[in-house]
Amino acid sequence: MKKDNYSTIIDFGSSEIRLGVFDHNLSKLFFQLKDISEKNNYEEYSKSINFLIREAEKKISSHLENATVMYDTPKMFTIDISIKKKLDKKIIFKDVCASIILEANQLIEDTYTDKKIIHSIVKKYTINDKEYSNLPEEITEFDSIILEIIFICLPKNQYKDVCETLKKNNIKILNFFSSSLVKSFKYIEFFKKDKFVAFLDIGLDKTTIIFYINQKFDCLNCIPIGGNHISKDISQIMKLSLEDSEKLKKTFNKSETDFSYSNTDSSNNIDIIKKIIGKNISIDLLKKVILTRVEEIIELSFKNMTILKNINEQQKLNLILIGNGSKIFNKNSFQITDKYKFKEINFYGENSIEICEAGLIFEKNFVDLHLQKNKNNLKKIGFFHRFFNIFGND
Repeated sequence: MKKDNYSTIIDFGSSEIRLGVFDHNLSKLFFQLKDISEKNNYEEYSKSINFLIREAEKKISSHLENATVMYDTPKMFTIDISIKKKLDKKIIFKDVCASIILEANQLIEDTYTDKKIIHSIVKKYTINDKEYSNLPEEITEFDSIILEIIFICLPKNQYKDVCETLKKNNIKILNFFSSSLVKSFKYIEFFKKDKFVAFLDIGLDKTTIIFYINQKFDCLNCIPIGGNHISKDISQIMKLSLEDSEKLKKTFNKSETDFSYSNTDSSNNIDIIKKIIGKNISIDLLKKVILTRVEEIIELSFKNMTILKNINEQQKLNLILIGNGSKIFNKNSFQITDKYKFKEINFYGENSIEICEAGLIFEKNFVDLHLQKNKNNLKKIGFFHRFFNIFGND
């Protein structure tokens, strides 16, 4: 198969690596995942990637040459910057926008030398003292402009580790995206009626929250706490192995009043409950352990998020829970304090192949944001237009 006839998506999840190959009609040619016990174990990472690549190449009878990477880390963070330009004469609008964004990128790179920019998102334009949320088509000349830009960054050493792993397998990285951002971009389509939407992506060792206002990306926050912390709490307090604690967490149902076999679906789970009954530990304690950590995750995710000031009683926030760590919410209703003004809390049960499909959709609608590639030719700004509007309403 010719390399131009397919796209490869690799998602580096918290607990598993997913690799999907799709044709131009978005049909799956290959998909497989591999569990990883330690995300920071470079050797395990490398072996898992090598295995998945070899399996994919056998399936499609072709060598994989490039891929779009999806990646998140507890150390991912954002930088907000506002740049203002006053001009003495009329000048072409799009050229100036391109120049400002490149200037802002260079400023961030020079200031944060140990960080890697993976996304640059224009949040708002102020042109001749008038605000726009999207790149305006009608303006060709102007006197002043302010761009408010959000940069999503991660540690450069982590970025290099991923690049090096794929380089050893002769894979060139076409795009490098935030997994949480990619997934939220796909799922926001399901919530067009809501003004304020937040996606809480709970992974193994991190949680990322992404806010949208009127379908437009607004802000992001990441904390180093995830579903594995709930399992560790259960393990420590109930004196169970981490493996048993993880299984017990997955069978937990908040509506239960006692431990029983009724909601179990395997002999392994029955064995776990027998262990619990033997230790004479009440289900109320299990509820308290889980709910305490869940509330902490939500509390820290929302901490210092200025967007909350814009949410009122009439237009409350719709919270969408995604990620493997959020599956505990699938069959449980949690009472969260009203101070966040939640309109409702929904669980979205994504599957592994759907995550890679989200990356493919993002790739198809989103031209690569590595602005450095365009430094030599600022006239090539068509991709700026597509990028800016991908996060707004058309």
